[in-house]
Amino acid sequence: MERQDFLVFIEQTDKFAVGIFRQFRIEERSDKVILIAPTEAYKKWAVEYIKSRVFNYGKSIEVRSAEEKERENYPSNLIERYNFDNFVVGKANELVYKVCTEVGRYPGTSFNPLFIYGNVGLGKTHLLHAIGNMAKAHGYKVIYSPISDFSDEMIAYLKNGQIEAFRGKYSSVDILLLDDVQFLSGKERTQIELFRIFENMYSKDKQIVLVSDRHPKDLKDISDRLISRFEGGLVIEIGLDDETKLSIIKQKLILYGMPLDDKVIRYIFENTGYNVREIEGAIRTLKVVGIKENQKEEKGKDIRFVVEFTAKHFKLRPEDIKKESKERRIINARQIAMYLCKVVLGVSYVEISRYFGKRDHTSAIYSVKKVEEKIKEDRKFRYMLTFLERQLRKEMET
Repeated sequence: MERQDFLVFIEQTDKFAVGIFRQFRIEERSDKVILIAPTEAYKKWAVEYIKSRVFNYGKSIEVRSAEEKERENYPSNLIERYNFDNFVVGKANELVYKVCTEVGRYPGTSFNPLFIYGNVGLGKTHLLHAIGNMAKAHGYKVIYSPISDFSDEMIAYLKNGQIEAFRGKYSSVDILLLDDVQFLSGKERTQIELFRIFENMYSKDKQIVLVSDRHPKDLKDISDRLISRFEGGLVIEIGLDDETKLSIIKQKLILYGMPLDDKVIRYIFENTGYNVREIEGAIRTLKVVGIKENQKEEKGKDIRFVVEFTAKHFKLRPEDIKKESKERRIINARQIAMYLCKVVLGVSYVEISRYFGKRDHTSAIYSVKKVEEKIKEDRKFRYMLTFLERQLRKEMET
């Protein structure tokens, strides 16, 4: 159908209506005419008019508002290299992988909203982009945004008196992918706007996927009604097991053009935690400097020095820190000693665990992770640890 045919048809049937339709932008396609209404009110009128009067042409006429047309140009912000094909799947992330592929194929049906949580560096952002890229390939409109960018954009729209346009932009897409939801903490106006967008999208069966480093119930300074919405769909944790970690190491070695040498693989496995970014960083470093052959005896002395230093600070004996105990003060000191061994000495998790009499390296990984989490949450603890680390480095240099 052509533009002129449409106007002639309207003029022949309703001369009053043609005057209104001349306020529309009319675009031609090979199989239809697209009417772009100046406002939403005009769009509603046109849709009703076509249904009641232009029934012979209904399938070849599409009506959009100018605002909808503008939204088509919003960037998705997706990173194309993140897809399901290059995501390494193992026992600890198999379920979340299957759920995400289902959401990418059939958004807004089974798992809505979808809330994914887990520690940093486990592939949460990779999965968000993979969902978006798959959905986009199937013709869905997608927007990916870290919550900090979402908040900054909301403030900019608000200052310009265009908050309705902001709501419309995000509510109009088929899939909204929000990263780092924990940073909603304390952002009251952002929470209000997200709630409105959430309600609008959910009522229309549009897909919402959220990612955080913690479970919704552990998020702080976020309104109860938002937490309730987050928990209203599927909440699923992503993890990383030894087998999958080995697969990731091999994949990244190939990616960085390095050989799959058993010695290299073992070195990276023992010197990194369950964090893909840490693994990538270790491989990049290894590619430049190679494996440093360390003297075990010297490392043992260094670890002993750190343990003695930590014990002295907490007014404990070194053997207290090394032995099993349920006393909170001793547990905290042991975790800090392990953290300092990793951060200051760069000792592998395996060596740290072995020194403390642990059977596998996961105990050291757990201790380091607990200290890192407390650093983020407790300002006084962070200051104390910064002082300890600085003091330890000084004493080791003398």
